[in-house]
Amino acid sequence: MSKKYYIKGGKAVEVSDEIHEYLTTSDRQMRYCDEDRKQSDWDIDMKNEKVTEISSREDSFERLTDIGKELADITSDFREQAIKKVMLDQALSKLSDEEYYLITQLFYFERTERELARELHIAQQNINKSKHRILCKLYEILKN
Repeated sequence: MSKKYYIKGGKAVEVSDEIHEYLTTSDRQMRYCDEDRKQSDWDIDMKNEKVTEISSREDSFERLTDIGKELADITSDFREQAIKKVMLDQALSKLSDEEYYLITQLFYFERTERELARELHIAQQNINKSKHRILCKLYEILKN
């Protein structure tokens, strides 16, 4: 059995066969992610004297901006969604306990009006009317 070494911090360290194979494989995987995947390849057709670029599997932000691609600003979408969520949470906090329970059961837990009617021992139509009344109330709170 030959000794296996791995270079760590400029020094050769003796390692077992399993560790050597693992480190070698992981190094290759990292090199693939860092370099190979980002490089374009070329298809050369000698018969037709044509060269075609095969784009890399991964593009860099710099290359995309160099060729004029504009990327969506996802931070603004995130901010808008976060603001809407906070506003909705504040509006929901202004509901009574019964109203809050009804809305969260219907919209967050996706229960049906019929299920809630059975649980609360009231008619499904009453659940529907209450839901519409509460949604109107939430609309008015959010509008202000």
